[in-house]
Amino acid sequence: MRRVILPMVISIGISAYLIAHNFKPESLRAIHFSTRLLCGLLLAFGALVIRDFCFVYKVRLTSGEKLSWGKSLQTIFLWEFAAAISPKLGEVALVLFILKRNGLSYGRSTGVIVLNSFIDNVVFVVVFGILYLVLGHHILLVSANCADLGGSDVVQKLMIHVRQLASKAWIGYALFCALALFWGLCIFILPDGAKRFFYQVGNVKFLHRFQNTFNHLGDEIEITANEYKKQSWVFWVKLTLASFMNWSMRYLIVNALVFAFAGTMPDMWEVYARQYVLWIFLVIPTTPGSSGWAEISFIAMNCEYFPAGLSAAIALLWRIFTYYLYLVVGVIILPGWLKRTDDESK
Repeated sequence: MRRVILPMVISIGISAYLIAHNFKPESLRAIHFSTRLLCGLLLAFGALVIRDFCFVYKVRLTSGEKLSWGKSLQTIFLWEFAAAISPKLGEVALVLFILKRNGLSYGRSTGVIVLNSFIDNVVFVVVFGILYLVLGHHILLVSANCADLGGSDVVQKLMIHVRQLASKAWIGYALFCALALFWGLCIFILPDGAKRFFYQVGNVKFLHRFQNTFNHLGDEIEITANEYKKQSWVFWVKLTLASFMNWSMRYLIVNALVFAFAGTMPDMWEVYARQYVLWIFLVIPTTPGSSGWAEISFIAMNCEYFPAGLSAAIALLWRIFTYYLYLVVGVIILPGWLKRTDDESK
């Protein structure tokens, strides 16, 4: 429960602080209970459902259909729960525990994590690249001016800096490209060489304390390559399309909220592209589940789409769709899941 409470306290605390500083009662006049508002909220919920279904399909597909649909659904809820209560770097160990506890072998569990991470990375790189080519460089040029960023406190200044740093998002994108290329070579072309490489890195004197970690990583790459080297092209097409839909729906939740609350409708393609820039900020290792940092980054990157004084409240609504829901569901299903999987292992 400590792992659950800490990120919730950080996230709710930051949200309350932002709402207290940004909210203006007169801004409620900009919200009209209309068909558009209702449709926007329903679209956001629909995008959430499709996103989770695609995630379920990805996990079931990469498990070799060894997980039933029900177990796959439990897995993705617990996977998101693990992401919500862990810093980015600590998520993998929890997910590995979840997959093994659901009956997968160590090799298959490792393969599910590594392969899904690799495909997600490739999809991000390709789609962001296409958006940049079609929409142009201006998707990275975010003005530092926004009605909800007029304060002088530390958080307001931080949000202004985030907007200014958006023009440097290409650096993060270049790192994503390099990682996609590196992991692609490791998994599909030179798995044995990659294993030897990480073993040698672990033998470097000043990295010797991490030797077991590097050796483990080398073993995981070889295991993943062996698990999936005989898959047909149909498998890869299915996995790529499911990953594309999974991540597109995540970003389209913001488009739906913009559709629901925007006073003047912006270019929805630019809104969608902006979420790829936002994601580069969100993968920075910070607090568990990016608590606090996610709300700050969301407002910084999207505040001009919403009526002045409402950005923080809409950021909280966005986090309900993408964060709090999984915390609540995880807390509900975790005890029963632990008991059931414990009984099955006896």
